[in-house]
Amino acid sequence: MIKDIYKSKGRIIAFSISILISAINFNLLLKPVSVVSGGSGGLALVLRNIIDISTSHIIAITYVITVILAIIFLSKKTMASIILASILYPLCTYLTENITNIIHLNYNDVFLICVISGIISGITNGITYRFGYATGGLGVIAPIVCKYIKASISTINFIVNAIIVLMGAYFYGFNMVVYAIVLLYISSYISNMVVLGLSSNKAIIIKSKKNDEIMKVLYNKYSINSTIIDDEEDKTLLAVVKNIDYSAIKLDIKRIDKKVFFTTSDCYEVGK
Repeated sequence: MIKDIYKSKGRIIAFSISILISAINFNLLLKPVSVVSGGSGGLALVLRNIIDISTSHIIAITYVITVILAIIFLSKKTMASIILASILYPLCTYLTENITNIIHLNYNDVFLICVISGIISGITNGITYRFGYATGGLGVIAPIVCKYIKASISTINFIVNAIIVLMGAYFYGFNMVVYAIVLLYISSYISNMVVLGLSSNKAIIIKSKKNDEIMKVLYNKYSINSTIIDDEEDKTLLAVVKNIDYSAIKLDIKRIDKKVFFTTSDCYEVGK
């Protein structure tokens, strides 16, 4: 019981720190170069050209509106983390709004700024997703929309962010769209790494008439146990191999059966 309490507190602290870093990332890196990469921060950068309100106030208003929508349309299970994020992120954004007066950076290389910002964003988002928290803000729109139309959350999030990025292109130029794409790609890649970890194994699915021979080579040469997956028409072989052995194993499989069909994917977790 006590262990669970400390674990919960540790997650909340890590989540809060990631929110603070995310706010610093916005105010220190993205806002000075006006790179609109979606989300409430991107929307704030767009709307400050239309209404005379600071970005921190726009973000706060956005979070208030979206948390109200979440309370109305989403289940209570997800509300705790949404409310926490809706309090912490606007507050941290407000407190760090003038951070450029304290930390002075060279903003001439916008591409480098976007790369660094993408890495930071990927780490903070990854921590949030790994601990099962919600980011709040415009991120609540997707699950609400998906309750009423047949679409994936990732698709709706993409559409929302794409609209914001295109709005940013209108005010800041289409070069910023390229920078935003670079940032979002890096952020997504790093986020997946934080959530899933680095892949140290590969899962191979093999269809061959020489499965028995392949199994013997995998076991005798590489000490790898493989599994036969029964099929009504054919038998499929499944094996998990280390990345360092993959190339050699692939050559051995092709040597055994030149007509072999196999697919390979990254494997992040192996359990017995």
